[in-house]
Formats: sequence, structure tokens, C-alpha cells
Amino acid sequence: MSVAAPFVSGDAGILREALVVLPSFLLEREMPIQGESAPILERAIEAHALFVGRLRAAGVGVTVFGRPTSVPLLSSIGDIAVFFRDGAFLMRPTDPARRREAAAVEALFGELKVPIAGRIEPPGLLDGGDVIVAGHTAFIGVPQERRGLIGVPKAPHGNAMGRAQLRAFATSAGLKTVEVPIAADVRRLRAVASLIDAETMLYAPRVVDGTAFAQLRKIEVAAGEEYGAGVLALGRRRVIANLRFGGVVPLLRAAKFAVDAIDLGEFGKVGMTPSYLAAALKRE
Repeated sequence: MSVAAPFVSGDAGILREALVVLPSFLLEREMPIQGESAPILERAIEAHALFVGRLRAAGVGVTVFGRPTSVPLLSSIGDIAVFFRDGAFLMRPTDPARRREAAAVEALFGELKVPIAGRIEPPGLLDGGDVIVAGHTAFIGVPQERRGLIGVPKAPHGNAMGRAQLRAFATSAGLKTVEVPIAADVRRLRAVASLIDAETMLYAPRVVDGTAFAQLRKIEVAAGEEYGAGVLALGRRRVIANLRFGGVVPLLRAAKFAVDAIDLGEFGKVGMTPSYLAAALKRE
């Protein structure tokens, strides 16, 4: 199988093709976020199958990478690569243990003949979950020395060199970049903020500085629902959300969004949200 350019030009639009990776058997060993128990692999596999089924029911062509892997968080493929129109931009994860995930994803892209548009080079560090592309703007999460009390202290979030490399690539692609201050303990920007249509950002104000989204309409999730903001936009004002964050569902429905809420709690235990359980390849 091969997937040809052009790919996506942002996180909004009707999702037509996506790539997902089955949960690793090592997922149960991953450190949970604050206050959570360890994930249970059997339940995660069932939830992932439901996630894929809902994507396909929504008309999304889903490519599933189904080989057993020894990298626990590879299902969060959106953390390893960000797609632009010409291909995949490979990240260099901040956590050294996750860099083998980048190698595994690059090998997968080779099998699918997905072009590599660029990459973060050493000593730069950056994680795809800290990047949101909205129209002509790439938002990049930058950790601040404050705790939002919803994760682990000082989660790794790239470095200035990695952000500079992405900025240079984005500029060459005709995008401007905006840094978004986020609390140091959140897993990723994309876990607590999501572009849900071309003009609307759903985000957690307790851990994300919403002033960065000045040109967008903003919908704020309540305290305690921070990871509920990490939804996956399907287009036509539709999203997939984690059922666990019940307050987010009526919030979005009141804003005239259709919400497909499913139980992704085992992934949520390690801060993985619908927003980067799938790598969006094609949007309209």
C-alpha cells in the first residue's frame, strides 16, 4: 500500500484517511498520570478496536499497523509525526526511551511509501503532541514552571532547538508559528487543546494560556476535565471524545457539535487522548 501527497494542511476539515497503531503489550508498564491506576492491556485493545470501528463508520479510511511492538506508547502515533501537505515531519521525542518509536514509525512510513518532508535533527527535541496546525498557523506548546495538578511533574516537552527547527520548516511551508504556554505537568498540548473546526479551539484554561488562540473562537473545558479537551475532529462539526470526561459532551453539544463519546479510559490513564491516537493523513 502507498499513500500519496497531498496530505493534510491542518487539524480541521473532513477526515478521510488516518493511520493508527495497535496497542503495545508493554502499555501496562507505562507510568500513569497523577491519580490514575496502570492501564489494562486487554481493555485497551478492546477500546482501540472500538475507536477504529467508529472512525470507519464515520467514513474514514483507516490503515491499521497491527504488528506487536515493544514500544509502549507507539499507539500515540500523533506524538511521533506531524503531517503537512508534502508528507510527514518526523519528531525527535524528548524522552530518550521513545526515540526507538520514531525509528519504528519511519520504517512503517517506508512500507506505506509515505514521503518524509522533514525531521527534527539532534540536538533538537520536539514531540508531535505539542503541535497543532490551524489554517496558516502552527501552534507549539512550551512548558511553564507551574503545575496544573493533572499529570506528572515536568513532563518532557522538547527544547528550543527543536522548536526552532519546526519553526523554520513551517515558515518554508508558508505558516507562521505561535508558542502556547502550557503547564509543565501536562502530557502534551494536543492532550489539553484541540482544533475542532477551522475557527474553534477546545482547550483547558487551567493548564493552557488561551491568549495564544486570539484569532480563534474558544471553548473552555471545566477544571477536572482537562484531558477531555483532547478530542479528534472528524469534520462537519463532529468529534470523537473520551466518554470518561462527561462534562465535555454537553459542552460541545451546546455549541452544536456532534460528539461520538467512547470509552478510551485505559489510554487516558497515561495521558493518551483521541487527538493523537490517529495520525490524520487526508482531510478535505
